[in-house]
Amino acid sequence: MKYYVGCKGWQNPTWSPEFYQVTLRSNDYLSYYSKVFDFTEVDLNRTTSPAYTNTNSSRLPNKLLFKKWAESTSGNFRFAIKLPKQIIQDVMKMGDFLEELAPLEEKTLAVVIESQTTLGNNGREWLDNILHTCTYHGFSVAFEFKHTSWFQDLTYNLLSRHNAAVVWSEFSSRYSYPVVTADFLYLRINGLNNEEKWISKVKEKVIETNNDYGKTRNNHQQAEPLDTAIIVVNNPSRANCILRLLDLPEKEYGHRQWTGKSIMHVDLNSFFPSCEELRDPTLKGKPHAVIMTDETKDKITRGAVASCSYEARTYGVRSAMSLFYAKQLCPQMILNPVDKAYYQQVSQKVMRLLEEYADVLEQTSIDEAYLDCTKKLFAEENNISVEEYAGKIKDAIKQQCGLLSSIGVSSTKSTAKIASDFKKPDGLTIIYADKLQMFLENLEVDRIAGIGTKTQQALKEEMGIKTIGQLAKCDVQSLMDRFGKKNGLWMWQVANGRDNDIVSPREDNISISTEQTLDRSTKEKIKILQYLNILVDEVYGRVKRHGYLFKTVGVKLVRSDFSIETREISFSNLRDDRESIASVLEELVDRFSFNDNTNNKTEIGFRKVGIKISNLVRSEKKKNPSQQKTLLDYI
Repeated sequence: MKYYVGCKGWQNPTWSPEFYQVTLRSNDYLSYYSKVFDFTEVDLNRTTSPAYTNTNSSRLPNKLLFKKWAESTSGNFRFAIKLPKQIIQDVMKMGDFLEELAPLEEKTLAVVIESQTTLGNNGREWLDNILHTCTYHGFSVAFEFKHTSWFQDLTYNLLSRHNAAVVWSEFSSRYSYPVVTADFLYLRINGLNNEEKWISKVKEKVIETNNDYGKTRNNHQQAEPLDTAIIVVNNPSRANCILRLLDLPEKEYGHRQWTGKSIMHVDLNSFFPSCEELRDPTLKGKPHAVIMTDETKDKITRGAVASCSYEARTYGVRSAMSLFYAKQLCPQMILNPVDKAYYQQVSQKVMRLLEEYADVLEQTSIDEAYLDCTKKLFAEENNISVEEYAGKIKDAIKQQCGLLSSIGVSSTKSTAKIASDFKKPDGLTIIYADKLQMFLENLEVDRIAGIGTKTQQALKEEMGIKTIGQLAKCDVQSLMDRFGKKNGLWMWQVANGRDNDIVSPREDNISISTEQTLDRSTKEKIKILQYLNILVDEVYGRVKRHGYLFKTVGVKLVRSDFSIETREISFSNLRDDRESIASVLEELVDRFSFNDNTNNKTEIGFRKVGIKISNLVRSEKKKNPSQQKTLLDYI
């Protein structure tokens, strides 16, 4: 027996802030609601509500709105649609409207029709026509009768023929014992403190009806055994009450659920010194620094500190400090000159790793990047929390690249950046929507990336604003008058967690990839190669269409436990031919573990394969290399 328990609509403002956090935009309410509950009843008679019509009150909702609802909800989410009263008396109008409802057909459990009229002389004909129309368009029907004349065997027999249900409610229970005429129940609970009574009736009816399936009862015949119960209540807390009575898990919402986008800012800790420790492990645990100088390693006597290890920082050494002063603070500090080419190689390895975890990757410097992980994080196959997903990224950077990182997670880029700076080294700071303003409130305004010394000084001296919390409460018009419309509005939005800056990839970080999910998982190398070779033409075709030259070819394999492994080869010069991709696949696959008994993953087969082409350069850019930007532009 499948139970769908949900609320009347999703727009009730009285649910905030327990259900919807104040930072959540109303346009995102349905998407968030669908992550908590798997069902809602929508009353389309509420035509004055822009949430349902997206237009003025004289027009009905249309196909575009229904398509938007379908796209905003997960695959297992379901609707019940209460049809507008102005169409249910005209079968032609109803048919036209059901055509508009087509984008929601697969997600609609039933359309609900409320009849205020009596059965009368024409009632049976009207009911029969309605049932035929809805059946023709592929919709199940639940009737909510508002007159006592409908509660009789004539009605029940008609409904049974079309597998249509009677809506159970306080009104219907006054005139009729709950009747089953379909393979689903439809219950609306409006009264207070009567949940136990109704759920008791549901359980009783499920047992009774399924035991008597196939028998004639009360002069009407049930077509199928009961397999679904739809239960509508007024608010989330009552929905959880119903779930408890049904011995089903309650739904978590509010601060316990992630809302909005999932944006992560990854900061590689003490990057230059950490790269030097990869090359020379004896440096670990010692004070050392990377120096901006034109001298060789053994003869560094002048320059400035580009970056230093955390051990050196305990002596007071900082970036941009003169070497002379830094050596006074820490005479035993080990020195290395900046090696940009080497740091670039390490950075590229990390960024290619991060691409595997991001929907979109935006590299902002040699050691920092933003990841929009919204789709991958909430993919049904992942079934993982924000904390776990960010932890996987940190572990992957450490295990595969040998580096420590700090990650900040929030629904906006600005807050994610602030969060990543909050705990170093090796930190993870996650800011849920309901905690966002509390997190920002007491931080200095200069923690916001983009607010420099002059702006901070003007905020403090002219407006008395020192903290982000004070900035959030400031009149936005005053900020726009002082700092300009664009900058003033941006600062206010950041302080309130409402900025909508998107994660956008740099052109020189673009890669082209394609993937294929296998019919069944496999540990056979030959089959893996067969699938990969099928993908070559597709990925090469896209490379050619965009006019790219490439240097790096990679293979991605996803095991049945959803762990991701990648291998890649980089050529010494740019390539533009198909054979350069196809010829390296076998060598790359050989680098994966298939039969090594020392690897505890050998028992787990591969379920998805992919090819990625990276280090791309447009062919016209190759002809004019002076216009190209590289990662070194960040340094």
